[in-house]
Amino acid sequence: MRKLTLITFTLLFIASTSFAQLIKEGNRACSAGSHNSMSIELRKTESKDVEKAFAKYIDKYKGKTKLDKKAGEIFSDNAIIKAIGNNDMDIYARVADKGENSILTVWFDLGGAFLSSERHPAEYKVAEKIIMEFAINVSKGFLEDQLKDEEKTLKKLEGDQKKLLKDKEGYEKDIEKAKQLIADRENDIRQNIDDQKNKQVEVETQKTVVEKLAAKIKSLD
Repeated sequence: MRKLTLITFTLLFIASTSFAQLIKEGNRACSAGSHNSMSIELRKTESKDVEKAFAKYIDKYKGKTKLDKKAGEIFSDNAIIKAIGNNDMDIYARVADKGENSILTVWFDLGGAFLSSERHPAEYKVAEKIIMEFAINVSKGFLEDQLKDEEKTLKKLEGDQKKLLKDKEGYEKDIEKAKQLIADRENDIRQNIDDQKNKQVEVETQKTVVEKLAAKIKSLD
């Protein structure tokens, strides 16, 4: 339950944070040259995973999408984002590692101009939402994977706990058996002592019999 709450809180935090605080606009180089772009840092992610995820995500805009692993770039040719316009556009994206995080950078070529907040303020807001939606999906996916791992750990710990409880019950049974065995052996010892006393009397009596017989035999010599 705590993990689910964490997921909900994280997603709400991302959604409620200003897009401008998370997405950095700037002039950066892609295979089409140096143009205005949008970048966002994705926590606890690896570039190769983000590349595959973004290629799949951007493919919904009906462009011809391909992931060029050699060039380290995702390219979607003739994509159409209705909220931005009816004309097709080319979308470029690159992902770079940054420690435990990764940086996703996206370029939107509107045809003659690359998307920018200054020249296309309304369209830029739409692009921000698109990138943020992807970022939320990635964060959610990461947290869900983390949740599965934590649930596996919890299941193992619960299994360990059950085993410890079972072991305790076994030890307690062993103790009860041991107590009974001790009680039985204490009774056996008391009985043994009585038996030894009785046997000693028998031994002494038998010694007397033996000695008398030996004496008779000797007297015949």
